[in-house]
Amino acid sequence: MNARIDQFAPTVAVGDGVTNSLLFIRSLLRELGYASDIYSFSRPPELQGEVHDAQQLDATRTDLLLYHHSMGHEHGDWLLALPCPCALVYHNITPAAFFPAGSVLHHYAQQGRLQLQAWRSRFVAALAVSALNATELSAAGYTAVAQLPLLVDLARLGGVQQRPAFLAAQPPQAEYYLAIGRLAENKRQHLLIEAFYHLCQQHGAEFARRARLLLVGGTTSEAYAHGLHQHTAQLGLLGRVLLPGKCNDAELRWLYAHARQYWCASAHEGFCMPLIEAAQAGLPMLALATSNIPDTLGEGGLLLEGEDPLHLALASALLEQQPDLRARVLAGAQRNLQRYGRAVLAEQLGRWCQEQLGCQPGMLDG
Repeated sequence: MNARIDQFAPTVAVGDGVTNSLLFIRSLLRELGYASDIYSFSRPPELQGEVHDAQQLDATRTDLLLYHHSMGHEHGDWLLALPCPCALVYHNITPAAFFPAGSVLHHYAQQGRLQLQAWRSRFVAALAVSALNATELSAAGYTAVAQLPLLVDLARLGGVQQRPAFLAAQPPQAEYYLAIGRLAENKRQHLLIEAFYHLCQQHGAEFARRARLLLVGGTTSEAYAHGLHQHTAQLGLLGRVLLPGKCNDAELRWLYAHARQYWCASAHEGFCMPLIEAAQAGLPMLALATSNIPDTLGEGGLLLEGEDPLHLALASALLEQQPDLRARVLAGAQRNLQRYGRAVLAEQLGRWCQEQLGCQPGMLDG
């Protein structure tokens, strides 16, 4: 019978990066010849056809369970008691210091890192989805660590585009500078607002009339989101900095396809998937060199040291003023995407699975 490699995450959500990784890995495993399903304790209605209730997992039939760790949770006893071999897939945990003390996110960020260390003897191996994650696993005492960016289904990034409704009032000649990520302190959208202010100051009134900064994403920190609105007003950018909340996939595709540039000032990213999405869309990128951003971006954009918004604005202007530089950046992004090709990732995952199981798919007796 086929070898079975199942996956478990405590919670799943539509559009969530970890959930997308679960779905992508399942498709690769099945393509490689393994039987594979996904299990979780918390499933929204939209995913109940894709993800099974964790209580339905028959671990005696599972040859290897991939456990996805990205935040602390209360299902440790259940996980540790499973009778099957388990491997860790580590998606990084935003440091608790980035969340307000006493908040739920602060608690589960702390708990998640404690669990990461306490449970390491439970896992036969570990997969890190980024270089930063591999470093953190080593620091936590893990030894059998492989690095594999099992997040990027480039095929999913194509498809129907839909102009977001929130742009209906914008002029036809509007030029969009795009950033995607939840509104939270560690994403540092306030630096992007300040950079946009400097860019408008540099280019004059005509540019300022048509330029827009789009900060797309749901709100994790209400206090920070309120501060962003206040900051926008103080800098005289009302109507030119837009915070529309979340967009669906079709709307995101439209934004990537029609923006002038993609900006990122985040202080902490375990991977930073929007950099790959922007590269796939042929969008030039500027980012501050923090956490895993340099590794994910590779040669695919301009990396800036420090956190001065004026430097980001100057680099943005440079990309517009020097077509050769823009062309080199875009060519580098296409080369960088080759690291994330489906065939490349499938081959690497297949080799890793064979090492863990000691056999080819379909070779287990039973």
